[in-house]
Amino acid sequence: MDLNMVLKEKKEKNLLLKKKLLLSNRNKAIWLIKINSKTLIKELRDALVVLPCDFVIEVEWANNEKLAENVVAISKVDDNSVIWFDFIVCDDEINNLNSYFELWITPIVSNKNHLSSLLKEFNPVKNEGNSYIYSSLDKWSIFYALIRYLENYKFPFDNKNLVKNVINF
Repeated sequence: MDLNMVLKEKKEKNLLLKKKLLLSNRNKAIWLIKINSKTLIKELRDALVVLPCDFVIEVEWANNEKLAENVVAISKVDDNSVIWFDFIVCDDEINNLNSYFELWITPIVSNKNHLSSLLKEFNPVKNEGNSYIYSSLDKWSIFYALIRYLENYKFPFDNKNLVKNVINF
């Protein structure tokens, strides 16, 4: 399938996903967060509410609740809906990161992830890299990686190159 068509379809379908999850259509990007630490999720939530995108936090202990206008916590994302996310933020405990690459979802991962030797921080100047990497499992390091990704997301050409690199992982 052509990359332009996939990105266009992702945009259309993520609007349906946002509607289903009662998120605003005002924000363009929709992110999946899979971090197991309840404390870290609570700390991140306060930072996420100020960002111009929507977040779906998938954790077992969630009661399918809206935590803010742009943040929803659910216990399980429907397998058919995963493909419509723009990126995933995960901790070291994620085992199936390859499956997200196959769905053209950009990863934001720890430098301690089991795939970290294969992942490279995206450099828009050189159009190299396939992810964004944070250095430690704390809210500031993760938030900094989120901001770097959002800066790239603003530029369609750069974001398209990043997605191409994810596909070629």
